[in-house]
Amino acid sequence: MLRYSLRSLLAHKLRLVLTVAAVTVGVAFVSASFVLSDTMGKAFDELFAGLAKGTDVVVRAESIDANATARGQVRPLDEDIVDTVRKVSGVAAAEGSVTGFALILDKDGQPIQPGGAPTLGSSTSTDSDLSGNFSLRSGQVPAAPDEMAVDAASAAKAGYKVGDRAAVIFEDGTEEFTITGIVGFGDTDSLAGATLASFETATAQKLLGKAGKFDQIDVRAADGISAVDLRDELAQALPAGTEALTADQVSGESAQAIRDGLGIFTNVLLTFAGVSLLVGSFVIWNTFNVLVAQRRREVALLRAVGAKGGQVLGGIILEAGLIGLVSAGLGLAAGVGLAGGIRSLLAAVGIEVPTTAAVVEPRTIVAALLVGVVITVVAAVVPAVSATRVAPMEALRTATPADGSIGRSRSTVGILLLAASAAALATAALLKDQLVLTGLGALAGFAGLVVAGPLLARAMAGLANRGRAGGGWSLAARNITRAPKRAAATALALTIGLTVVCAVAVVASSTKASVTDLLSGGNRADLILQAASPTGGVSPAVARILDQQAEVDAVLELRFSQATVANKSASIIGLTRDTVDHVMDLGITAGSLADFRNGSLLLSTKQAKQLDAGVGDTVTITFPETGERSYEVAALFERDALVGAGYLLTLDDYAGNVTSRMDAAVMVTAASGVAAGKLQQQVDDALADFPNVQVSDPTEFAKSQQASVDQMLGLVTALLALAVIVAVLGIINTLVLSVVERTRELGLMRAVGATRRQVRTVIRRESVLMSLFGAIAGVLLGTGAGIALARAMNGEGISSLDVPLASLAVYVVVAAVIGVLAAIGPARRASRVDVLRAITVD
Repeated sequence: MLRYSLRSLLAHKLRLVLTVAAVTVGVAFVSASFVLSDTMGKAFDELFAGLAKGTDVVVRAESIDANATARGQVRPLDEDIVDTVRKVSGVAAAEGSVTGFALILDKDGQPIQPGGAPTLGSSTSTDSDLSGNFSLRSGQVPAAPDEMAVDAASAAKAGYKVGDRAAVIFEDGTEEFTITGIVGFGDTDSLAGATLASFETATAQKLLGKAGKFDQIDVRAADGISAVDLRDELAQALPAGTEALTADQVSGESAQAIRDGLGIFTNVLLTFAGVSLLVGSFVIWNTFNVLVAQRRREVALLRAVGAKGGQVLGGIILEAGLIGLVSAGLGLAAGVGLAGGIRSLLAAVGIEVPTTAAVVEPRTIVAALLVGVVITVVAAVVPAVSATRVAPMEALRTATPADGSIGRSRSTVGILLLAASAAALATAALLKDQLVLTGLGALAGFAGLVVAGPLLARAMAGLANRGRAGGGWSLAARNITRAPKRAAATALALTIGLTVVCAVAVVASSTKASVTDLLSGGNRADLILQAASPTGGVSPAVARILDQQAEVDAVLELRFSQATVANKSASIIGLTRDTVDHVMDLGITAGSLADFRNGSLLLSTKQAKQLDAGVGDTVTITFPETGERSYEVAALFERDALVGAGYLLTLDDYAGNVTSRMDAAVMVTAASGVAAGKLQQQVDDALADFPNVQVSDPTEFAKSQQASVDQMLGLVTALLALAVIVAVLGIINTLVLSVVERTRELGLMRAVGATRRQVRTVIRRESVLMSLFGAIAGVLLGTGAGIALARAMNGEGISSLDVPLASLAVYVVVAAVIGVLAAIGPARRASRVDVLRAITVD
């Protein structure tokens, strides 16, 4: 049976290539997900290990949230603690350091944007043993207040060299410095893509808003003293609210926080890989179904000469296993290249991720082998079992019987599943916030399509057969009617990808509509200012400058941070108390803005319901830097999506608990009688020294937000393109096998006068019908799931529903085009069937 299986595979090379390709794409996606995340993880591990090189213990303020610490939300320490640390026995050296926001401008006065990575300013270590892998490439470390060093990547990008003057934007404004040094980090030119401006310590403290403070103190142990022993010794001497950790602990903590974030990223990629593999499994199942049908006589002969059912089953499973093994190997190799492609795709949409040499862990190899082999074998099991039921008498048949029967029970169950799906999705859309019900409805819908697919395929073929479009359509429809299970499985491979694309398209379109509705509903601002970089912020100096402009009536600052409320992560906004009502309508439902003052907060109605709190009640917020703080609820508001948070504090209360002073946004209203155009021109002129600030009117702001949504939609669609490619391979595979199966039929068509063009037309139209069936099913299920999902995300800011009918129509048209393109090869092969050989009776 082994020799038989190998010969069977090699005897049909085209079939083998198409089947292997379908599995390889899915395996490649799984491999790429692991390779990319492992490579990025290694890059961060090397980065943090290099930064901690030479440091044995780190002293910093205590934090109750390790993730917040990794994000830089750590309360600065008084610089006097450095002297305390130096006096502890076993300390050879101790040095404080600070880090903060610093955006380097290029020679044209434009920001050096690092593609989403942080823009950092820092102090420069004077102790070379504590500087880690931080090293001078040229020049010298800054020693005067007007000197700085920049990372090699930023210097190369902006064309800076030692001796040049460069401007840097800080929280409090813009200043100019002489570049005295170009620095690197081991063999790399930047800190994971971030820009870095380094200053001598006192200057850095002043510029970064931390005069007399340090973010952390790096400590080197004396000879013979272990890092653990020194940590314990320091813990005894440090004041309350301060902690000592080994450098390995801090590096591991930072690396783990990054890996947790990468875990989410990996899961997203694996979701797309799952879609591709699900599509591939349909292709494999369909392929083996057709193979078993075509080889009934062959299998019957094997049974007639003594082969047992188990041997037949084992032979087909062996074929599937070999295909899976080859696909896994090819997919693993392709995954390494695909990881680089995904990284380039992310960079194209402004998301740069650090990387190093490709990392292929044993886990990745095992996953590729398991996925490739298991998926292929499982998909082949049902067809293989049916092969064991072929009777030896089948060897006497001269034609392969087509199984067009559809069981009544199967049809009934399929229709009930589709009905249940429609009911679940409709209920989820009406009730809102029903994410679980939405998921169950979508799964029931897909299961219904799988079970009732043959019935629906036959119904669609019946409609085409009744049309007046010509004999080609009728013949194509009858071919589908004769083998509806095969046609349905082929079409559903396309359905899966389109379902996800359509659902995402509906959510994206609803998100864009919600942005427009929010701005037209609660916004009163004439201008909205944000940082041009997604990881940056707006200096508070911007708000002070705008306050002095005669054309400006009111300025509202918004600062954003994360904290914990009732053991759950929560978004916290700090804002200017006196101007809230001038700039936005929060939709106050209880209480009054007049009672909003230091020590109180504004609470969204959604959060109030979850906390069972009302006006006058106390809400406790746990900040990473300062711990628990209690606030009295001054008022409830319903338009939380307008600000993106359910907890609003005064700017003073926010500043007392969060070190960063960067504004997430600044909203401005015009003075009476000032035209919008004049206001924007005045603001642009006043902020000439802040090129990182993007000034938009509400319409422009809405368009920029919508453009971001379109960008993410494009990214998702690009990732799902691989699933569509697999579906196309499935259509080609099915048509090729169908042509082989119908060789005698096609020969008879040619014998009675059909031209090659007519034969090609029939095959093309059969492909188009299958593609349209898959597309229509995918669009309907995806639209329903998308509507329910958009309503389920009502609490996340999607307050409006919008179905992009034009885009959905385009998907159907594209599917028809895919059908035509997929049929080119099989149709040409069908038209070249040798008439005499085809009609010869075996």
